[in-house]
This record gives sequence, C-alpha cells and structure tokens, in this order.
Amino acid sequence: MSVHAEDFDSTLIRRGRSSVTLTEIIAFVRTLEERPLTTLLDELPELARLSDTKFSLAIATLRRRFRGETPVDQMQLRVTAFEIARGVRDHAVAQRIRDLFPLERA
Repeated sequence: MSVHAEDFDSTLIRRGRSSVTLTEIIAFVRTLEERPLTTLLDELPELARLSDTKFSLAIATLRRRFRGETPVDQMQLRVTAFEIARGVRDHAVAQRIRDLFPLERA
C-alpha cells in the first residue's frame, strides 16, 4: 500500500487543486480568508505549487490580510515566509514564497 503526499494535504490545498468552477474557487478564497495566518504560513510551499491563477488568488488574499497586520507582525510574517522559502528545494516555489510579502517603500 503506497502513501501519497496528497493524502496528507490540508483541505485548503485539496480545495485549491480541485477547484474549477466559480463556486469552488470562491470557497477556496473564503478558506484562505478564514484560516489563521500561522496555519497559512505552514502551507505556503503547497500554496506556491498551485497553478498561476490559483496562486494569484492566494497572493491577493494573503497580501490583503498582511496589510491589516501591525508593522511588527508584518515584519515577523515576512521573516517567517523567508525562512520557509529557505527550506524549499524547488527554486521557483521558494521564489514565489519570497515574493509574497514584498518590502513596500513609504
């Protein structure tokens, strides 16, 4: 009996992979909006492996939530995302994670 990595994916990741209809995509975004940020950070590598369209939706949602955090929390989220990216072997996936929370100039 073989065990696949997909067997351990969260509901969010499974929903992101399988969403095709507008209703399914809306449910995916709603889950992104409701999930605790710390949980989403843990799921960044898998989120970054989604299709460009679905990852773009995730970026927009996460950035909106990120902007609502205090500057101190924003810095911590950025540091955590960079640490997660360092642990990802796939360079393209790691870069997607690093690009998620860009430094914004005032």
